[in-house]
Amino acid sequence: MKKLKEKIHNLFLILKKSIERFPLTIIAIIILTVIFSIAIDNDFISEEFIENLTLFMTIFASSTFLAETLINNKLKKGIIYYIISAFMALILTFLSNIKGDVLGSSNEIFLFRLTRFIVCYIITFIVLGIYFNYKKSKKSFEEYLTKTVISLFKALIVYGILAIGIAIVAAIFIYLILNGHHYTLIARIEVLLLGIYYIPTCIYAFYNQEEEIGKFAKIVIKYVLGTLVIAAFAIIYMYIIKIIALRNMPSNQIFRILSALFIIGLPIWTMISYWKDDDKFEKINNKLPLLFIPFIFLQMYSIGVRIKANGITEPRYLCLMLILFEIIYIAIYIKNKEKISNTLIVFIVLTVISGFVPYINMYNISNISQYNNLKIYNQKSEYTEEEKGKIYGAYSYLKNSVEGEKYIQNLKKEDIDNIKDLWLNTDEDKEYKNQKNIYVTSNTDYINVEGYKKIYNVRAYAYKDDVENKTLDEVFKNILFTVESTGDIFHANILPVVYKYMNESYEEQYKQPPKEIMINENNKLIFMTVSINYDKISQKVFDYRFDGYLLQK
Repeated sequence: MKKLKEKIHNLFLILKKSIERFPLTIIAIIILTVIFSIAIDNDFISEEFIENLTLFMTIFASSTFLAETLINNKLKKGIIYYIISAFMALILTFLSNIKGDVLGSSNEIFLFRLTRFIVCYIITFIVLGIYFNYKKSKKSFEEYLTKTVISLFKALIVYGILAIGIAIVAAIFIYLILNGHHYTLIARIEVLLLGIYYIPTCIYAFYNQEEEIGKFAKIVIKYVLGTLVIAAFAIIYMYIIKIIALRNMPSNQIFRILSALFIIGLPIWTMISYWKDDDKFEKINNKLPLLFIPFIFLQMYSIGVRIKANGITEPRYLCLMLILFEIIYIAIYIKNKEKISNTLIVFIVLTVISGFVPYINMYNISNISQYNNLKIYNQKSEYTEEEKGKIYGAYSYLKNSVEGEKYIQNLKKEDIDNIKDLWLNTDEDKEYKNQKNIYVTSNTDYINVEGYKKIYNVRAYAYKDDVENKTLDEVFKNILFTVESTGDIFHANILPVVYKYMNESYEEQYKQPPKEIMINENNKLIFMTVSINYDKISQKVFDYRFDGYLLQK
């Protein structure tokens, strides 16, 4: 009992310290949390009020987080920052509520640009707050990052335990005392726990550097996570060897894989650098940023192919910015590893450039790129398949872009119809028009397992590259299923079931109970979710997915 009281006391102590260090930031979060909790399943607080309050408090809290990092609890100096923060939050919230034709036809564009500014504003202040907390800690970036991550992880564990425990106790109370009514009380309490304990604890973690780094943290970060990152590097290098040996160009998915590896790997190899053990593991870890350099060329190729084919869009622009960030990070790492924390400032600069800086932000660059693709329409009379796709894609993009309509306003109706006709005559669209989809999710209250001893969840799926445009007969006559719990695989002929789905209307499919098929005398398949995309003329399969149960005697 004494230990329990001590633990509870420590939780309140952390909250107390959080409020002392970041008073207005935490108070703003608590106020917002309380109002959120009250608003759950209540009509007397309007949705518009909640949205405006959330926007105001988010802008205000991001500003005060930076201010309170800089002023060191000097109240008189802080009041000026608080007033400025509140004023900025109020003005931006007010401007975001401009409706109707207050600004005429430019109203939508103004709100769009304002939203981008607000997002950049919030990100900038939060990241600057983290950066200056690091500077004030007087610790190496590796130690600061490691202690912060450990504090955040511990806060998450405690929050998870509290959330589960409180939910169980509250559910029992509601069931026994309140006769099963007012279950929204659980949601209210969980929201309060999130805002009153978890978020303040996370914020305080960026300041509190008293956390000790134990042996367990070292094992998990250095030897478990570090080994996984090294293994991922090894796999990518094997993939590069495969590309060179087979002369196969890298797939589109490689960019996402490499980007995820960098985003996840960077904090891991940075934290590992905290332990100066001078062993082989550390030597390998110190070379990981340098070993990532060839991966950047793979990323460039992968995104370059897509940009060449279809021009720049916002996601592709962000991909280019990520590559630029990687290059700057590695340059700083090579020149002076001690200044690697400056990448936080680089991140802020690239974020502001991407989101808001005129002429070179991702929206403006994307619109110009797509407009250049659209120009092909007036430059030629005959088009290749690739050019047809570019022209129609550019028109669709600009038409749906808030700031893109000015680029297509001079197009006549005849031009628009011609551009649409170009798309209708592409091979890609012909394939799309002939495509048929079967998607059924069967609902049942129970499954009859009489005569069977075991039941397993099973799954089968394949994408377009996996089926290689094989026909329905070729694919489903010998399809491969995986037993999820064991990883075992087995083959089955499910053509009879597939043809049943093909010959039924959507209404019939949903009315029918889950379809079944006997694999052999001891095994039966029951289909719960079925998704098949195929060409209705050639019957070539594009992709499929089956989820269901395997019953065994």
